[in-house]
Amino acid sequence: MARTGLTKAQVRTCREQLLAEGRYPSVDAVRLALGNTGSNSTIHRYLKELADEASGTQAGTRREDTARTLHGIVEQLADRLHDEAQQRIRRLEAAHAQELAALRDKDRELAVLRATVARLEARVEELEDERGFDGFDKRPRRIASEFGLFGGRLPASRGGSRDVSPFSMVAAGARSEVFDVDSLFPAAPKLS
Repeated sequence: MARTGLTKAQVRTCREQLLAEGRYPSVDAVRLALGNTGSNSTIHRYLKELADEASGTQAGTRREDTARTLHGIVEQLADRLHDEAQQRIRRLEAAHAQELAALRDKDRELAVLRATVARLEARVEELEDERGFDGFDKRPRRIASEFGLFGGRLPASRGGSRDVSPFSMVAAGARSEVFDVDSLFPAAPKLS
């Protein structure tokens, strides 16, 4: 009967067994595992073909590893960009909050100033009332209260009915019969 010879499948199985055991699949180790059958050149040829096939598979694996590595790098870059964007947003939000706080402070200052202006305006009006200033002509009421109102006493005076102040009557020379200077200043000392 003729010998069938060693097959590539037998060498592959033996090689995988040796690799699983953590041993290097050399020509001698494979030949020994096969029971000292097969020529060294045949085992070497099959081992080389199997190594080439494995390297082709590893090239595909390497491509997948490269894709995974690139995908990981892109994810890291995306995470980094996202973190930087979040930090920038937080800084902008903090700056916005500071601006709002400054605006609220300025609004409070403005309200205090407006209240101060209103209080001072009221005080000015109060002081004007105390000093006796009338609305438009700003003549002191105090003089009118001390000297009296002479509007009805001077219709025949030289200036006419428009002159109603005591000073205009004095300037007119007190030429009216109704006007009496002594009644105007009763406590004035007499000159000799």
